[in-house]
Amino acid sequence: MGYDLEFLKNFDGNILPSQIKISELVNVIEKYVSQYHYHYNSDHPKYPNMIIEFSNLHIPHLLGLSRNHHYNLPTYQAREIIKNLKNGWDLEYLRNGDEKWFAENQDKLIGVLLLYQLLYVQNCKVLTSLNIVNTSLGRRFKRDSVYFLILKSTNNKEYSIELAPMKGSSCVFIPKSLKINDTHVQKCSEISLTLFKVERIPHDKKRRKSR
Repeated sequence: MGYDLEFLKNFDGNILPSQIKISELVNVIEKYVSQYHYHYNSDHPKYPNMIIEFSNLHIPHLLGLSRNHHYNLPTYQAREIIKNLKNGWDLEYLRNGDEKWFAENQDKLIGVLLLYQLLYVQNCKVLTSLNIVNTSLGRRFKRDSVYFLILKSTNNKEYSIELAPMKGSSCVFIPKSLKINDTHVQKCSEISLTLFKVERIPHDKKRRKSR
């Protein structure tokens, strides 16, 4: 069975990472999750309105397909990685290139399939690190400028997407990383986040990025 919108809406994380079809994963995320602006209201006094910008170019990093996590890719250009994942780089190819990558990042494959539910705040918890960012507990969040996290518990694991401000913007956030069972979130404060609008990233912005 292929991955479609209903799969993303109802996915419970109960799948072996070794059984995930990479090309189908990328295609379904591109079709239903990426290239969108997600608009939210929150009850945080400093950020009553927030936007998450999620683009195709974020997908490789969230899968751990970067220079720091997979050591034998012929390219680390996000656009080229996406193209190759759709047209030939299957899971076997990625594992053969760097076996440690799969051992360390296999749960991120599941996490990426949960992105639809995370960004739509579907049975998720939303947290902010702003309450600890200037303490020793929040050192990592401060270093990475991670101010908010959306967390989903499923299949006995916790998947959290970390959000950092986009450069030059005070209310637009981008996914910084995808964590599994991150103990740092335990001291973060819970907030309310309500999605009220989803819109495509404008084509002119995509063109500027591709130059």
